[in-house]
Amino acid sequence: MQLFGQSHNRRSLESYMSDLRQVADIRLVTLDDGQERGVRAAEVRTGSGFDFTVLLDRAMDIGTATYQGIPLAWQSGTGAVHPHRYEPEDLGWLRSFHGGLLALCGITNAGFTPGKMIDTEYRNEALGLHGRAGNIPAYDIRIERLVSDNDFVLRLHGSLDEVSLFGYKLRLDRTIEVRAGEAKLSITDRVRNFGGTPAPLMVLYHCNFGYPVVSPDSTMTSPAVQVVPRDDIAAVGLDSWQQMIEPVPGFAEQVYWHHLDKSATQASAAVFNHRLNIGMALDFNPQELNNLTEWKQMGFGDYTLGIEPGNCSPVGRVAARENGTLRMLPPGETDTFHLTMRIIQEAP
Repeated sequence: MQLFGQSHNRRSLESYMSDLRQVADIRLVTLDDGQERGVRAAEVRTGSGFDFTVLLDRAMDIGTATYQGIPLAWQSGTGAVHPHRYEPEDLGWLRSFHGGLLALCGITNAGFTPGKMIDTEYRNEALGLHGRAGNIPAYDIRIERLVSDNDFVLRLHGSLDEVSLFGYKLRLDRTIEVRAGEAKLSITDRVRNFGGTPAPLMVLYHCNFGYPVVSPDSTMTSPAVQVVPRDDIAAVGLDSWQQMIEPVPGFAEQVYWHHLDKSATQASAAVFNHRLNIGMALDFNPQELNNLTEWKQMGFGDYTLGIEPGNCSPVGRVAARENGTLRMLPPGETDTFHLTMRIIQEAP
């Protein structure tokens, strides 16, 4: 393994230290101030300069993240709000949307389409924005530290349930994996329908990048075969979807659908700051995550780029059902999703 500019094996590391957690580790903590008070978290150090926080009480989402001291993730200002302050009605989700490097949307609803947020086919459920998953605490948290002669792997496991009496019953098992000396993380999510009827499955990985990785010196790259604006507001900026700009007071968000080659088995999207020579790439399988959404928000103080692979577009359950794209997971079946996030230091 490569650490601190040198090649090491287990024995060479052990000659310098008695506890390999000195190099890389996962440590469980609890936040204890303001609206974050009581949120369980895991601090992850990779030994590569890439460090991040996993919010165990928020779907094992990724909160803050840095590379060699440089912030990577955009933060909204709400903080990593404790789930008991979640407001599910209408756009109340925004009051606890901390941003972070990754916010999971779903797992039975993702997105929002005005006039289509009451699911009349399912108990007249009021759906709200982006679903409940990101405000569901994980359980059965488990850490693995796997050391071999030439490798040091850290894994963090946990599960969360989206369950309703007489309703849908979905379980998500998440594994986050890092390797000592590598500036990347890999996520494997397995979602199983353990109920007796088909259940809607909408999974969106809302990856949020902020300053200084996102600045007027930054561009986005995409594997899209076509980029389509969501609405007239986005259409105005279609020719410059890839270029970031200076913060603009009152900027209206621009959202683009990036249509993928769904016959491919590997795709990458990225944001890169050409002045700092740093960025982050997302690697995924378009046969698992067959949609890619760009959320370009250049607002003053609300300045971020969201790159969002998913098995859906964020239009909400009702609209997805109506347009024929809603995935209904049969009873007893499992869908698996993989996402890798890695630091890049050369323009893709």
